[in-house]
Amino acid sequence: MTNAKRTNAKRRKFWIRLSLFLSTIWFVFALWQAPVVSPFASNQIRGVWMTNVGAALSYYTMRTDEVMATMAKHHLNTLYPCVWNRGYTLHPSAVMQAAGGPAKEMVTDIPLLPGDDVLKGLVHQAHRQHLRIVPWFEYGLMIPETSAIAKAHPDWLTTTQAGETVETRLSPSAALPQPLQNFQLEMVGGNLAWLNPAHPDVQQFLTDLIVEVVARYPVDGIQLDDHFGLPVAFGYDAYTVEKYKSEHGGAVPPSDVNDAEWVAWRAGQITQLLEKINVAVKNANPDAIVSVSPNPPAFAYNKYLQDWRRWVDLRIVDEVVVQVYRDDLAVLENDLYNSGFYDVREQVPTAIGLYTGPFLSAKPIDRLDAEIQTVQAAGFGGVAFFCWETTLWSFKGSETQAVLTTLLSRFS
Repeated sequence: MTNAKRTNAKRRKFWIRLSLFLSTIWFVFALWQAPVVSPFASNQIRGVWMTNVGAALSYYTMRTDEVMATMAKHHLNTLYPCVWNRGYTLHPSAVMQAAGGPAKEMVTDIPLLPGDDVLKGLVHQAHRQHLRIVPWFEYGLMIPETSAIAKAHPDWLTTTQAGETVETRLSPSAALPQPLQNFQLEMVGGNLAWLNPAHPDVQQFLTDLIVEVVARYPVDGIQLDDHFGLPVAFGYDAYTVEKYKSEHGGAVPPSDVNDAEWVAWRAGQITQLLEKINVAVKNANPDAIVSVSPNPPAFAYNKYLQDWRRWVDLRIVDEVVVQVYRDDLAVLENDLYNSGFYDVREQVPTAIGLYTGPFLSAKPIDRLDAEIQTVQAAGFGGVAFFCWETTLWSFKGSETQAVLTTLLSRFS
């Protein structure tokens, strides 16, 4: 064998060994999972919302197991991960595709590889750590005007009296590419339309979208929030007007968007839709809960036509997490007692949603601790933090050890 051949043979062996070594390291890393944290029993809701951004980060970094283990270490017991956002789902959805949605599931506008399923991984790791997982259909009836669903079904959108599908229109920065212009508008509310809750096709689409998750994944329930409603200015589309007229002897809807009967009628359409969703969810999985996360009753009803106190009375919700995001501690305390939902605790498990602050200015843990204590003193059934990114991730407002010590002291 010549020297050249010997050299080439040595090189081939080197690269083969290096490839085997790197493959072994990758294989061990991919299969390794965070140890299961000893479960800590509690009948209180100790939840956290995870946006699609947080879910994408934990998925793409292959650290979903660590994220769930960290939640368990802090004695949290419920994850509300976003699965329906800006016209996309966090999982492959046949319902979306049938309705003309994107062919591939999306996370923060990043297309996943074929076969990828972020929700599947979240469910698996959450249950490994004895956590409840309740997928959160964040956008509810809200949908970007530029989304594939909205473009495929313009008749699914409701309108204002002026015929607008978007209440407030803004001009995006022309310097940005079109996708970023759309994103900019959505983030400030200038590109967001609303699906018509009275339209039978919308009712079927949203019900199927939710049931698909309950039927395919061993989730503990689903959650709808303040976006499962309709701004009071909407409801003047042709379909809704004709439906109203057929039920009111030909009379047209009042021009006053705050007319009491008109508000009640539109709120009733949303209630009827939730009744259908509840029945369908229970048929798919009798043990799955229907959770809602609205604002306090008066605001929810008058601004977004959500009659959620009636939902509780009708027993079509199994859990309520009231969003009480307040900057002033005294205002928070007053709202807990005097905003029309204090007695709901006696009808259904009721927790309070607390805001942990924006990414670049998260609340310090001592402030969050004061809010937790205020909620606990009022006797509610737990708390949920919005969101994971500013509660436990790197954007949190205090040192890791301080957050851990505080939450363990409150959730012991």
